[in-house]
Amino acid sequence: MKQAHECTRHLAPGPAQRCARHRLTLSWCGGILLALVPCSTVIAAEDPPSSNEVQFRTELRERGGVVRCGLFARDGWLTKPVGAAIVSANTSRPICIFRGIPSGTYGLSAFHDKNDNGKLDTNFVGMPVEDYCASNNARGFMGPPSFNDAKFSYRGGTKRLEARMK
Repeated sequence: MKQAHECTRHLAPGPAQRCARHRLTLSWCGGILLALVPCSTVIAAEDPPSSNEVQFRTELRERGGVVRCGLFARDGWLTKPVGAAIVSANTSRPICIFRGIPSGTYGLSAFHDKNDNGKLDTNFVGMPVEDYCASNNARGFMGPPSFNDAKFSYRGGTKRLEARMK
């Protein structure tokens, strides 16, 4: 900052003119920046970021509305999600992403909320009328899929899972 003051005192009236010391400082800083940029690129290429995320791609039978996904531990299976995601269903294969997930055993569940009312719509006997799915394509018989059928092990990094809505 003191150097900037020195230069402004010695500047000629034209805006394009700078004192020699200021030009030298700028060229030195520019050289350092050019030298650092390739180093930071190499460092980024050698050390991949640890994202700790789970990606759940669902395959829809039709578009429209949203897909609501939940990531669950055994204790809260289908009742208390560890993470939740809502994505637009404007593509046939939307992806729910859960970031910052610690290692553990989890299960995923999703449903296609076609009317975007925030719930899985059911008929008069409680059977879903909107499509749903779970990790491992787990399906229940006359009820929701079990955690044991949907569970998967997560050890960090990026984990990608897929399921088909039915």
